[in-house]
Amino acid sequence: MYIDINLLPREFRPKRAKIPLDYRSLAVLLIILTAIGMGTYYFYLGNSLKSMDRENQSLLQQLKLLQKTVDLQEEVDGLTKKVSERVSIIRGLTEDSDLRFAMIQHINSILPENLWLLSISEINVNNTVSFNIEGMSYTKESISVFLQGLEKYKRFSNVTLQSITPSPIEIQDAFQYIVKVDLATYQPPEPEVEKGAKDKKPKKK
Repeated sequence: MYIDINLLPREFRPKRAKIPLDYRSLAVLLIILTAIGMGTYYFYLGNSLKSMDRENQSLLQQLKLLQKTVDLQEEVDGLTKKVSERVSIIRGLTEDSDLRFAMIQHINSILPENLWLLSISEINVNNTVSFNIEGMSYTKESISVFLQGLEKYKRFSNVTLQSITPSPIEIQDAFQYIVKVDLATYQPPEPEVEKGAKDKKPKKK
């Protein structure tokens, strides 16, 4: 076994080659990598914020639609309550009249969708009893259906549409109408004649 011993002085010994380090290049490379990383992060963050903003806009639109629906339902409920109160008052005032109560029942039974009553007033002129029916509707078709239902009532001799005017409410367009109906004149039935009495002829003297 041999041991290699270099007996030359240190200054005469061969020097090992050192790898030169360029610190400036390393610093520039580190800055570039940092900039790329930060740019990628901010790009991802920007996309996330845009996506969240779109979701927020969609939620706001849905909330507005729901609020409109709630407002419309509250308005319809309020109008329905008013109509019920008016009908209750009319029923209370007409308890002593079978004819008027039957008329109110018929009117309530033929009320189409999207149409409601505001008032029913009685008019007596020259022994003729008439009623002015005022109300509102979202469509003219509903008013036409209501008129057809009134004409089918045997106690009404005449049904006339007095007026129909646009009357938009807060949420939706509507029409206000006035209908006049005349009560048919009551005709008592003829007294029944017995068959034997009808065929019997007076005797000649």
